[in-house]
Amino acid sequence: MKTIPLCILLTSLGLTLAAAAPDLKVTAAKIDELVNAKLAKEKVQPNAPASDEIFVRRVYLDVAGRIPTIQETTEFLKSSDPEKRAKLIDTLLAGEGYVQNFFNYWGDILRMKSNMVGGGQSLPAYYGYAKWLKDSLRDNKPYDQMVREVVTADGKSYENGAIGFYIRDYNMPLDNMAVTTQIFLGTSMVCAQCHNHPFDKWTQMDYYQMAGHTYGMTASNGLTNPLLAQAIYGGGAAKNKKNAYGAAVTKFDLPQGMERKDVGRAMNEILRPLRYNTVLDQTDKKPLVLPHDYQYTDAKPKQKIDPVIPASFSKDGKIIKEGQKPDASYAAWMTSKENPRFTTVIANRLWKKLMGQGIIEPVDEITDSTVPSNPQLMTFLEETMKASNYDMKAFLSIILNSQAYQREAYTKDVELGEVYTFPGPMLRRMSAEQIWDSMVALYKPSADNPSIETKIDTEITLRRVEWLDRALNSLKPEQLQACTIKVALKQKELAAEVRAAQESMEVASKTKDEEAIRAAKKAISTQRKRIDDAVDAIVYDAGFKRFAELAREGKLDEFTKDEDFAKEVAAAVKSKKEGEDLSMDEALNILSQQRRAKLQQAAVARFKADAERFAVKDDKDRTALKAWEKFRDTFMLRAADLRSPAPNGHFLRDFGQSDRELVENSNDDASVSQALMLLNGKTFSGLMNKYTSIARSMDRARKDGGGEAVIDAVYLSLLSRKASAEEKALLKPIADNADTTDRGDVLWTVLNTRQFFFIQ
Repeated sequence: MKTIPLCILLTSLGLTLAAAAPDLKVTAAKIDELVNAKLAKEKVQPNAPASDEIFVRRVYLDVAGRIPTIQETTEFLKSSDPEKRAKLIDTLLAGEGYVQNFFNYWGDILRMKSNMVGGGQSLPAYYGYAKWLKDSLRDNKPYDQMVREVVTADGKSYENGAIGFYIRDYNMPLDNMAVTTQIFLGTSMVCAQCHNHPFDKWTQMDYYQMAGHTYGMTASNGLTNPLLAQAIYGGGAAKNKKNAYGAAVTKFDLPQGMERKDVGRAMNEILRPLRYNTVLDQTDKKPLVLPHDYQYTDAKPKQKIDPVIPASFSKDGKIIKEGQKPDASYAAWMTSKENPRFTTVIANRLWKKLMGQGIIEPVDEITDSTVPSNPQLMTFLEETMKASNYDMKAFLSIILNSQAYQREAYTKDVELGEVYTFPGPMLRRMSAEQIWDSMVALYKPSADNPSIETKIDTEITLRRVEWLDRALNSLKPEQLQACTIKVALKQKELAAEVRAAQESMEVASKTKDEEAIRAAKKAISTQRKRIDDAVDAIVYDAGFKRFAELAREGKLDEFTKDEDFAKEVAAAVKSKKEGEDLSMDEALNILSQQRRAKLQQAAVARFKADAERFAVKDDKDRTALKAWEKFRDTFMLRAADLRSPAPNGHFLRDFGQSDRELVENSNDDASVSQALMLLNGKTFSGLMNKYTSIARSMDRARKDGGGEAVIDAVYLSLLSRKASAEEKALLKPIADNADTTDRGDVLWTVLNTRQFFFIQ
């Protein structure tokens, strides 16, 4: 086929790099033209168009991340609107299901973990990161903007959730650079961190020059207020030099018997609650040097390295503009439309997300010798992404509306090295998240609605970090000095108590005094909590007391311009009588109770409505309904609202959810534990609770049409189609039985078929 110059092709379609978004139908038709041309060249027959039954289930799984409900399926199948597929695509892309599904997708790529580093202390940073990603997807933020935001992210977790990108690789800036190029540039450079790449062009010098752009993105556990930092550590300031607060900015005098190291330990305890929540942009101040064992002749060990883009990536190696920080220049270069690799990678990733395989495979190991399976199609998708200004929903919509996507699935294996020509989307097993979220949709209505509990937990966790940070930075330098000394003295006191307890336990062990042993163990085990409580009382409550006083006087706006913060503190203060002290934990509890009070009111109203709908009459039924609602609201949540990743032993982990240690680390392998979970797990047994969506659909079907209607209800709910005559013949003897357990067997049988777990 004769290759049409790109500029002529775009002009013929009304597309230019500066033009408005491309016409959906015209662009989708061009995709089909390029796919069909490749199929003809390879003498491959395209698959037949997918039926409405196949399409509706596939598009819900690919966009909303779950199977459609029986109501959604039947409404779509009954519609005679010729534009119903396009309209459904628009509806799904605009819905909350899209946010949930693509949060799981990007969470896997970005390796988003609830415990990113430091145990549970990084949870606030994760919550901020997750909120940033969900908000970005919900607002349809352009992809290039999202990338720029994470690459240049600095600040605090409660202000800029994108800093989670650097917290995830806490104090491992070289490792972070390898992940950055893998995700956004589709290049594996990790081997070059230690030596020249053995199979690719990258040298160790290339690696360090690239890493120099973001090496100074430093996760900090220190004081972010320079006045306070100087007050404690000196900071090189002249003795007795006055700062804005009128305090001496120098190392302060210590009580007799106290050493500087005691102050350092005390400050570590004071800063402990704020760990892993701040990233400082020091890229213009923190140079990168080569390792001490650098072995190549182009530089010397420990030599300072200037940030440079390798020639293989760009002709303009030094991209840093005057007055611009290295990370900002790097982000601008990376996301530029003139950087072909950036656009290729995201276009290829999203194509694979919908079609099951990339035009380039693997998607993140692109080299100079990489040849797309369909070069013309890859080029067109790149230009379409640029013309869409990196609007991911617009790009997905174009593919979803193409005939190529709306064909029957390709059901054969694609051998390693075989060129896949896309006669249809590949048959794929659902991801762990898609299976789980489909179970949630079978369990309860409105499954796409995000969890309010998760939302409140996110808000309160981030608020706590914010209040702690504000309280600490509200202290005057001399106040912080005094507080630090008090904490140091308390540490000494507790340390002495622990030593005494250890000596007591040694003596008690010899005399076998069980009561004394228990008392000694308790004194030792509670030291951590006692130190935390002391820091809260001595430092953070002191800072919060200042907020409370200003709030009572109506002057809090003099300290902060954050209206939400001011309102929340004022509301907490009002709950206490004049003259009563209010600790920060008490204020946060008040805030949490206010948030949860509305949630409780909604739960009571929902229970009342459910009780009426289900004709609950006695205490036994009321107890059963409450138990179901609690299980529904705390356990049956979409994967995006659960811990990330789920804990070991959870349904999601057993079905291959990524552990988020590596980029895209999920798997779809079958296992014995999966079979056991389906046989004996509470997830399936819970589906037959009489209040679940699927159980109610089966009950309605039985009343309206008997056993055959029950079978159709199950098939429509799980597979988006009615059962065939052969399937009905096999299941009818079971479905005709009025016993609830046997009706559960109909559901169990279909749920365990290969058809349920695969996206056709």
